[in-house]
This record gives sequence, C-alpha cells and structure tokens, in this order.
Amino acid sequence: MRVIRRAAFETRPWRNGGGISHEIAWHPDDDWRLSLAEIARGGPFSDYSGFDRTLTAIGEGLRLNGRLVGPAPFSFAGEEKVEAVLEAGQVLAFNVITRRGAVTHSVQRTALTVPREVAADFVLVLGGPVALGGERLHPLDVAETGGVPVRAVPEAAAELVEVTLRPA
Repeated sequence: MRVIRRAAFETRPWRNGGGISHEIAWHPDDDWRLSLAEIARGGPFSDYSGFDRTLTAIGEGLRLNGRLVGPAPFSFAGEEKVEAVLEAGQVLAFNVITRRGAVTHSVQRTALTVPREVAADFVLVLGGPVALGGERLHPLDVAETGGVPVRAVPEAAAELVEVTLRPA
C-alpha cells in the first residue's frame, strides 16, 4: 500500500481560471486520473470527450446543471455540457476521470464507524483520522491499495471515498 499525503498532491491552475486542480494519481497513458478540485467560481466544466467522470462534492452548495450535488458521487460523460453554480462560495470536489473503452470506475462514499475491510484501489479519507493497513491517514490523504483488501479502523466516526478501477 502506498500513502499519498495531501501535501504531496501536484497543484495546477485550470486553463479557464475557474479553479485549481490538485493531482493525486494518474495513469502514464492518461487512461485515468484522480484529483481534488477547488472550484472557485461557477461556469462550464471543461470538455473531456471520450472520458467518464465522477465528482464527489466535499461540502455543500454545488449545483451541476441545476441539480444540487449532495454527498453521493455524481457521474457523467466527459462530453456532456455541465454548468456549475456555487451557492455559498468555493467548493472542494474529488474527481475520478477514466478513458472510455480503456478503464471503467466506480466511486462509493461510505461512513466508517467500526473497523472493516476495504478493497478499493484508492481510498480518500474525508473524515478521520483513520488507520488504514497500519498507516494513520488524515482528512484528504489517499491510500493506493491496488485492490488488495486492507483493514480500516476509524479513531472516531469517519468518511471514506472508495475508488475501484477496472480494465474495460
């Protein structure tokens, strides 16, 4: 298991000036990417034709195409026209993007109140700290497990976002 600390994410401004992307992990051929986005203002999302996307809002106040995005992950095709509206200022969102036909993904946001096994490829800690595979992770740290089950033990009630990647 590899732990990717929040401080190690690579930060890049968006081309359209609407926010900042913190790159967490990516495939060398660009078949998939995980990132945290700081959405600073409303506006259109970038076109990612040929890719599938799942966005998990961290916090409240994000509307996509008029729909309030709650705690559940929101999936859409990369070529879909998506307009963001921020109801209460800047929003943080976790993004998973995969190349259609090469990789598929699933994203699940779960509460963690008791120890359990986690078998996702990547695990983002939203609330914690959480001991994962013997490592202590704090909010916004990520564990890359490669799909090997690891034991997750919360120190208090916590939340995880679990990402599974599969060849198409």
